[in-house]
Amino acid sequence: MNLLRASTRRGLSPGRLLGLLTLLLAPALAAPALAAAPAEAGPNGDPGFLQVYDANVENLPTSDEQPPATCAGDWHDLMYYMRTQELKPDVYLVQQLNNKAQLDLLLDRMETHFGERYAGVLAENDPEPSKESAGGECWDFKKRQTNAVIWRTDRLQLVKSQSPGNRWQAQNLVDGQCVNNNQPRTKGVKALLHDKVSGKTVTAASFHWPTMGHGGTECADENAVELSNELTEDGYDSHAPYGATDLYIAGGDTNAHDREDATWRKWYAMANGDLPGSTLGFRDAVYADCQTKPDPSACRKDRWTLVTSVNRRVDYILGRKPGGALPRMTDAVVPTFDEGDLADEALSGDGDNRDLDYSDHRAVGTRVHY
Repeated sequence: MNLLRASTRRGLSPGRLLGLLTLLLAPALAAPALAAAPAEAGPNGDPGFLQVYDANVENLPTSDEQPPATCAGDWHDLMYYMRTQELKPDVYLVQQLNNKAQLDLLLDRMETHFGERYAGVLAENDPEPSKESAGGECWDFKKRQTNAVIWRTDRLQLVKSQSPGNRWQAQNLVDGQCVNNNQPRTKGVKALLHDKVSGKTVTAASFHWPTMGHGGTECADENAVELSNELTEDGYDSHAPYGATDLYIAGGDTNAHDREDATWRKWYAMANGDLPGSTLGFRDAVYADCQTKPDPSACRKDRWTLVTSVNRRVDYILGRKPGGALPRMTDAVVPTFDEGDLADEALSGDGDNRDLDYSDHRAVGTRVHY
């Protein structure tokens, strides 16, 4: 606010205004220079790993998605947060975009934020609107939902991702049986990518399992097995002239948390290759990072991704190498909503909607090594 206008509103006399200016300017003249804006992320040129993020973006919430006020959000906060990290995303696995038009919007804004071109593929370019209230009270904004794999084109190029072999439908419980769910939002998508820096190939997938209210929790075991199979089916395990795929990365929203009281849930025990008896052999980025901390359990608890009746961890980045070997995963992050707000304020120069979050879900980021 202009100081002269402020003085008029508060009834300050010219003399008092002069005194106020003296008080304000004197310490400013003696103070050190203001801290510089944070350094921005650079491109990843290391052939040894990819910088990966995963997020359920909840259809890119904006401040004008009202009423109700709970539908509003500030999805750019997550972009600003990524910009304050060391490296730009190489791979971005996304759940809950409206359609191809919203993917194009996201790609355009990513180019603006990062100064790089990104490309992507959706499970469905124009999904049918849900006939049920899949978005709760925000259904009007979330009735169309699909999932995406996005990549940085200077680092990765698309080898293959064509319908129908690039997608699959997650399962839910109907009449006591796990069958294919009929919601477009639960259709996973995969892409085979060539890494132009390392010369290696990567299969990347984005998935979204049905909610508890749609019988998804009961079929989490089946969905974990299906995810594992889909990564290598339909020719995504090799491709001429590149040969065998070198790395598999999957990111998504399971709608099923990893632990029930003191016991690992069956789906997670099968999936997490760092647990005894795992049959699917994935590495979970957050679990692996928390195992290096003094209190792994507290670390995992602190890195929740969704609040329902309790804080739950339902969003994951999973990695695997050919033959079931576990890739090294480092620098795992689960950016908080406050961190998104602060990054926006630091870089945008025009403040931030502090009361609005980038999504209902917190994102996950990590470096996945070959």
